[in-house]
Amino acid sequence: MRLEFKYEKEIEGTANARSRKQKQYRKIVSFLYDNGNASIAEIVKFSKISQPLVASLVEDLLVFGILLDNGVGESIGGRRPNIFCINPEYQFVVGIDINLHTLTIALFDLSNKLVSRVEYKNFDLENSLGYADELVNKINDLLRKKKVPATKVLAMGVSIPGLIDAKNGISFTHLTFHKDGLAVFLSAKLGFSVVLDNDARMMALGEKAFGKAKGKKDVLCLNLSNGIGLGIILNGKLYSGKNGFAGEFGHILIDPDGDLCYCGKIGCLETLTSGTILVRKIREAVDNGQPSLLSKYKGEGKKIDLRAVVDAIIKGDQFAIDQLNKMSEYLGRGLVTLIHLLNPEMIIFGGRLAHTGKYIVDPVNMVLNKYAMDRISSETEVVCSDLLDDAALMGTLSNVMKDI
Repeated sequence: MRLEFKYEKEIEGTANARSRKQKQYRKIVSFLYDNGNASIAEIVKFSKISQPLVASLVEDLLVFGILLDNGVGESIGGRRPNIFCINPEYQFVVGIDINLHTLTIALFDLSNKLVSRVEYKNFDLENSLGYADELVNKINDLLRKKKVPATKVLAMGVSIPGLIDAKNGISFTHLTFHKDGLAVFLSAKLGFSVVLDNDARMMALGEKAFGKAKGKKDVLCLNLSNGIGLGIILNGKLYSGKNGFAGEFGHILIDPDGDLCYCGKIGCLETLTSGTILVRKIREAVDNGQPSLLSKYKGEGKKIDLRAVVDAIIKGDQFAIDQLNKMSEYLGRGLVTLIHLLNPEMIIFGGRLAHTGKYIVDPVNMVLNKYAMDRISSETEVVCSDLLDDAALMGTLSNVMKDI
């Protein structure tokens, strides 16, 4: 699928002429997107296009409405130059982050500014047409409230757990009901293009564009929520593997005599350490009389979920912290293998468990110090994301903009 700005559909001429013009326009738009604003001289220097042609192309883009004249800049000798920038409201990008129990929908302008964000905390993911229709309704509700018609949407980026064929827009794990794939279904319903990918890879893209992985070449981004996902950045680029399935870190074999995983295999890492396992163990212990800050949930008839567990850890609940420490042992052992194989400069924890900060970073570092080769691991920094729950959401924006 090829994404296009609205103005690109208005370019006239033969196919070859349109293609040539489009490439020239995109050089300018891309430069301004990355740099904020620039003069004609700065665009000429970057694009290697002649000054008269750049001036003509910029004039076209001003008429199309995608560029704005942003006043005059500082003189470097002679007349002060006009400065140009992208019109942030020319079009918008919709981003959605689908999780097992929550849904977040956001609207961004072309300056990456968050225009609106809505989170639905009890929106359980179901493999059904009903769920998909409700998803479409919620997206349309946001666009109506912000008075953004479908023609003003450049594209929508989608982050979703599971096995994803990003190239063809197909989810093999969730929302698999449509024969042509999820992206085709949503695009037909909404009236604009849709690009989707796995949530851990979207987290990695978000970190690379806006977070702690910015400017770094080799980074592992772990999405630690109900499950465990891995986004891999190698040599500055997102690594997806042959079919786009790279990063299923939660399903590496840890215990051959262990429990059955939902993937059908025995002893996967996710059967020993994940948000789901942590909640289950704590819930069972509290039900059996274990003292904890979370005991009040049982007395009040409330459900102990991952948010509640993370909140208890942050407040210093010793039992919840101890359970996280035990699980961090298995997570750390898995990471030792990745460090030895890939030699990353940084490992970033994202997802709900990243909110615990030092309570997960410190025990993992202890395991790495114990089992990893010091010459390799000593240069690997383990940190929690600053973007936290919004990393994958910001990744959906980056996914659309890198495509266009």
